Amino acid sequence: MKSYLKLIAILFLPLAFVVYYAYSPIQLPPPGWKLSKLTLGARSKGQGAREKGQGAREKEQEARGKEQEASLVPDTASHRILFFGDSMVEGLLRRMNGYAFANGHQVTNVVWYGSTTELWAQTDTLHYFMEKVKPTFVMISIGSNEQFIKDVASRETSIRHILKEIGKTPFVWIGVPAWRTDTGINDLTEQIVGKRRYFDSRGLTLQRGSDRRHPTFSAASLWMDSIARWMASPATVHPIRMDKPTDKKRHAFKTYALQPVNP
Repeated sequence: MKSYLKLIAILFLPLAFVVYYAYSPIQLPPPGWKLSKLTLGARSKGQGAREKGQGAREKEQEARGKEQEASLVPDTASHRILFFGDSMVEGLLRRMNGYAFANGHQVTNVVWYGSTTELWAQTDTLHYFMEKVKPTFVMISIGSNEQFIKDVASRETSIRHILKEIGKTPFVWIGVPAWRTDTGINDLTEQIVGKRRYFDSRGLTLQRGSDRRHPTFSAASLWMDSIARWMASPATVHPIRMDKPTDKKRHAFKTYALQPVNP
């Protein structure tokens, strides 16, 4: 019996000390040891939230790592490209058709004159063409009609809706070739899309047409050359084959011209 009581005492005393130490204000780090106090019972909500946030950040970092790793391997496949947007697409598509032909891609161009991110987000137009073309790669050029709006922050919802419609399809967004300082549509789009999916056109000097806004066709061709080099480089999330065309022939692919929506 005495041996049994001794065993209980041996087991109970360390446990009692741990409980006492957990709730006491004293600190007893033996030499060379580092003790951390733990609160008995369930973890605090703050601790759970911090761990959850840490887990989310780790997942984001892992996704970015995989994305960056994938970008180091050039995609040499032939793509079905959907190129849509506002009237800026009209100038780019001529040269883009040449790139598509030279690199084995198929491209469907959709020019919606006077369109905005709001119109593309609030209608089923994009959904229709995504279903029709079933693209493996998407190019976007929208924003020239929103350069000087005052409520630029309100376009975040529209931009995100467009990206949701595109889903997991690789894409690039071509920034507005601004002819004067905008109110923030370029910065907002880049922030949402990400630098490696956004071609910032503001640093280019482009000859303009008679309206002083749209680049001339020759300038748009040079603009497209810059875009193509970027699209084929590791600077993008998903580089594709975009070798420069060696012939000067005009190549035609399916193009849809949508008229402005009446107010």
